[in-house]
Order: sequence, then C-alpha cells, then structure tokens
Amino acid sequence: MGKPLIAHTIQIALQKVSPERVFVITDDDEIAEIAEHFGAQVIREKARADGKSTLDELIVRHLPELQALGAKDQDVLLTMQPTCPLISPSRISEAVQAFAAGAGSVITVKDDRHLTWTKVEGEPVPLYENRVNRQLLPPQFRESGAIIGAKIADIKRLKTRIVEPISLIELPEQEALDIDTFADLVVAEHWLSRKRILIHADAAKELGMGHVYRALALAQELARHEVLIATSKKLPLGKTFFEQQVFEHVEIETNQDLIALSKSFRADLVVLDVLDTELELVQALRSRSCKVVSFEDLGEGASAADLVVSDIYPSPNAKKELLGIEYAILAPGFEVIERKAKIGPAVEHVLVLFGGTDPSELATKSLEALELAGYQGKVSCVRGLGASDVNLEYDLDLEVLRDVKNIASLMASADLALSSAGRTITELASVGVPTICLAQNSKELSHTHAIKDHGVINLGLGQSVTPQTLSEALAELIADQGMRQELSQSALSATAKRSNERVARAILEELFS
Repeated sequence: MGKPLIAHTIQIALQKVSPERVFVITDDDEIAEIAEHFGAQVIREKARADGKSTLDELIVRHLPELQALGAKDQDVLLTMQPTCPLISPSRISEAVQAFAAGAGSVITVKDDRHLTWTKVEGEPVPLYENRVNRQLLPPQFRESGAIIGAKIADIKRLKTRIVEPISLIELPEQEALDIDTFADLVVAEHWLSRKRILIHADAAKELGMGHVYRALALAQELARHEVLIATSKKLPLGKTFFEQQVFEHVEIETNQDLIALSKSFRADLVVLDVLDTELELVQALRSRSCKVVSFEDLGEGASAADLVVSDIYPSPNAKKELLGIEYAILAPGFEVIERKAKIGPAVEHVLVLFGGTDPSELATKSLEALELAGYQGKVSCVRGLGASDVNLEYDLDLEVLRDVKNIASLMASADLALSSAGRTITELASVGVPTICLAQNSKELSHTHAIKDHGVINLGLGQSVTPQTLSEALAELIADQGMRQELSQSALSATAKRSNERVARAILEELFS
C-alpha cells in the first residue's frame, strides 16, 4: 500500500478537518513520528498501554489534554481507527450532519445479516426465527470501527461515546473493512490499489469492430479495477456491442462529454481506442491529472498521451510507446487455446474472415477464388455485426457463421485463413494458422504486422486483387505443406510472449509505477 495504515486514516481526516483538530493518541515513538509526518497532532500516553483499557476509557482519560489544546464541551469528538483505512472522507461530513440533526452519537456499521447461531449450555440455538435467504432476513448491523463519535460534554458526563439518540451510518463493503488479519490486509491492498479506468472505443462499418473487441478484452483483463466504457452516440454499433457485455456503458456525443465524464467518474486512467486522437482532447483529459493511453494513434493527441500502444503500426507522434505484435490484446479465448504443433499435409478447413464489417466485401472475392481454385474442403465464413450477408450459391462446402462465441477454437481448427490486415492477423498468428491477407483499404497497407515473419502472405490492397490472382495464390499455398509449416512456425514464434495480462501489466507499470 506504500505507507503505514495510520497514514491513510490521518489523510482521510485531514480532507475534512483542519490539522490542529486532528489528534493521534499513542504510547509508541514510531507511531508518533509517523502521525506528525503526515500532519496530525500527537497526544502521548503517559505510560505504556497494557491493552486492557477500552477506547472509551482512553478517550475519557485524555479529554483534559484535548480541552487544554482548545476543544470545547459543545465540540463533536469523532474517533477513527487506523485499521479502517478505506472509509470515505464524506462519512465525516455525514457524521457532523447527524449531530446537527439531533444525534447523541454516531456509529458506522455494516449490514451483516446471516443465518447465525449461538450455544446455550453447550447446545446450538439459532439466532433467527425463519430459515430464509439471507437478503430476506431483517437487517443486522455490525459496528465497523471506522467512526464512533459523540459530543465532548456527553462523553465527560456519561464516560462513553455511545449516547442516545444513536445515528447509524451504514457503509458499503469496501469502506466497512476492518483489518484484523493478514487476509484483511490483502483485501485492503486490493481496494487501495484499485484504479478508476474509463475506456472510449467505437465501432462502425468503415471503422470496423477491432476497437471494441480490444476494449472489451482490456476491460476483462483490468476487471479488478473499476471500469467504465464509453461509445459515441453517432456510431451506434459500439452501443449494440457493449449492451451484450457485463461492463457499465454510457454513450457520449462530443469530446466535451468525454472530458466531463472523466471528471465525474474521477478517472485515474482514460484509454482512447478510437484511432487518431486530437491534441486538445488529450491535453484536456491530462489537465485533471489522470493518465491517458491511446491505441494505434497517428493523431496529434499521441504527442500528449502518457503512453501509446501500437501493435499494428508505429505512431510517429508518440513520446512513449509499446510497439510490436507482442503488445496485441486479443479475446480471452486466445489466452488458453492450444497452439498448433504442426501443419498437416492436406488443407481440410479454410477460414474466411474479414473483420466485423468487411466494407470492401473481400469475403465474397475470397469465396469466388476458392471456387475457382477447385477447393473441396470445408469453408467457414465468419460475418461480424456490421457485415452484410454473403451469397451461399458457391460450389463449396460452405458454412456462414455470425455471432461466433468461440472464435479462438474456430481459428485453431483451420488449416488456412483469408483475412484483412486488422487484429485478426494477430489472432490467427497466435494459434499458428497460415494466412493470406487482403487489405481492406489503403490505411491497412501500412500495418506492419501483416508480414511473412508473422505467418502471413500479404497480397496488398484487396480491391486490386482479382479472384483469379487470389485463386492462384491459394492453390500454390494449399499445395505447399512446407511453406504452410514455415508460416505457422513464424507466427507462433512472433506471438510466443504475447498475453493480455502482460500488456495490461506493462501499461499500468509504465503509468503508475
């Protein structure tokens, strides 16, 4: 967590209370030094504590010293324990408001209802009337220990911080954590290191689906953090995609909406997966001290981003960049799928897949080429959310698949693939499938990952390749087992170190270490 537990509690208090009114009572020299370092006043116990005094007794014992330092009878005294480092500063305000509304004391609690038991004369006895699901039990509040408070005059008079009428402040699970064990410490470390991550990604016919697929895979890898996904209202395909996922999703209309969202969400990190970013947008996001990472960014905004991740082509404007196919983020299925051990003598299964939208209709050209080549094996043609239907009247053993859930398994089953020059190239390479590539547009021609060293024969711009030329390339590769084996091994070698976990860890280490 990077600092002592008591430092967290002191810093929480100092967000709502002036330093001269924040006190740490201790008999320990080290704790006293830490408390003063982080801005608290220190009251020293006159003798070493024996561990038998209650907190009420300790508070009552030191009231004279507090009053000598300026505390008044009408003041509210809130005690906060260092073992509750996750309490929100706003709870201090809630406690003060409760006293203004007439509370005699406040106690933070957690609803901890369960089917509980006790023992009477050694025999088990239930502490519930009806055996029902937990959520149907009446509330049963457990003191969290984070805040207990009362007015100084009442504590002096009654010798306790529990004064009628009592106001309970119910805490969520995170804030109610009270560290008693090493396991609790691990849980606290998880919450204290958790980031708020805002991901903006879009999908459209011309843009393709790769950005939202990558955003989803990244969100899944970062799921221990708080993740919010934003898509553009003018590109509704992104919303359609994320409505089918488990992550919280919102739509935005302008860059100003995204900036406002990053502020209201209190993002620690904003991920931009929308191609070329604008300098003004990235600068505005970074002006509130959050980090910004962008993907495949050729825009001016890349120069202001904290990090650019480029697995398909380098960014000329990036100041700091994770570059190369080993930094590709793929669907989680590719993390566990078995990679090809060897290539067989015959091509029995060809996979045709040209992204989620296939704007140049390259699947149709590929099916025509397979027919011209006289291919007799199985053909699987995958169509994404934004892709049009294909003609089924080919002399092929053809199946057309949509909404494929097991794309990694499907790819691994193929002996050969035809694809455009997007992230699908890396997916195929990660399982060792030899691939013929047809670029959807001129921009894809600049993609540096669609090369022979990654298991790819790149024929260039798909619109310029005739079905006859493609059929000849297919026939040659189908007949050459040695070439297919060489391409497969090159692909497997190039992607051997790649994993989503590695990329996500590299991003967080670059930005927050």
